Amino acid sequence: MVKPVQTRASVSVASSTLSEGRMLELAEKAAMSGDSDAGRFRVEARTPHSTTVSLRDHIEGAELIRFEVRTDRAVGRTTARTAITFFRTKDGGVNALIPMAKRKLLGFSAYESFMDWYVAAVVREDPNAIVTLVDGKD
Repeated sequence: MVKPVQTRASVSVASSTLSEGRMLELAEKAAMSGDSDAGRFRVEARTPHSTTVSLRDHIEGAELIRFEVRTDRAVGRTTARTAITFFRTKDGGVNALIPMAKRKLLGFSAYESFMDWYVAAVVREDPNAIVTLVDGKD
């Protein structure tokens, strides 16, 4: 089964001054920084090297998208990267005729907002952070 192109969307942030713990704290704060029209973010799990966040709809609380922020410390630099691990696509109607790779993820705009909030939070604390964004668009 082919995944929608948007599942490749991610952000990678490298900092020489922030610890893994701080990078994960900033990810959690970015997730909690606000609701979106699509739903509400919720931190699902945290380990020393990752935080799992989900976006749940406002009505039923159904999970729309889940992603991880994973950290690694090597050569004096902490790197954090997001990755979508679960998603739902818009179903029904004409969309059923659209190839899977072209379908849109539910809650994707909220995930994009999270990436923006996260990058802004990291760059506020480390203006020299290196940011790499994969937008998940064709």
